[in-house]
Amino acid sequence: RKFLMAAPLLLAACAPAPRAPAPPAPAPAGPAEAYRVESSALEVRAYRAGPLAALGHDHLIGSGALRGRIELREPRSASGFRLELPLQSLVVDDPAARAAAGGGFAAPVPDPDRDATRRNLLGPAQLDAAAQPVLTVESQSLQPAGDGWRAQVRVGLRGTTRLLTVPVTIAEAGGRLSVASEFRVSHADLGLSPFSVALGALRVADGIDVRLRLEAVREVAS
Repeated sequence: RKFLMAAPLLLAACAPAPRAPAPPAPAPAGPAEAYRVESSALEVRAYRAGPLAALGHDHLIGSGALRGRIELREPRSASGFRLELPLQSLVVDDPAARAAAGGGFAAPVPDPDRDATRRNLLGPAQLDAAAQPVLTVESQSLQPAGDGWRAQVRVGLRGTTRLLTVPVTIAEAGGRLSVASEFRVSHADLGLSPFSVALGALRVADGIDVRLRLEAVREVAS
């Protein structure tokens, strides 16, 4: 009889503890408002380094050919984008752009040097534009950060994909978006090695400054 009385207590002691309630599932993302990139301005600043740096140039690389699509959703952290840049659109050391930048970029670069720099940039040792002519940027996540956002993006270049985290600001007005981003990236972040000559006595510094501006217009459903 004592055993029979104790049995329920033993069963209760062996019973699994009640589970904590599961956290609520995140709210589903709302429908997307799609925007098409209408115009862009990409500026990349690469700097000279090494014992013979005085013989080289700081380089200004730009393009206005970045295109793509941005989808805004509620919550905004569910938004995303995909951008494409034809590498052949890159312009190296445009005289007017260098004059506007000033500082170490103010002096013009001779045309033969500009042409050689562009060939090296697009060649197999650097961007390898012949093998993959379009650089792609696709968002993976978007998190609030101060007055803007911090975007984790997948960059497709040279047949590989790299993850970067970059700051982004987005302004909405009248069916248009203005998007801006400024950040520093290393060659290693992109899977590249800095170009160098004379056993590294003259080379491109590892840090590269990137500035990006996009203007996008809301797509109208047909």
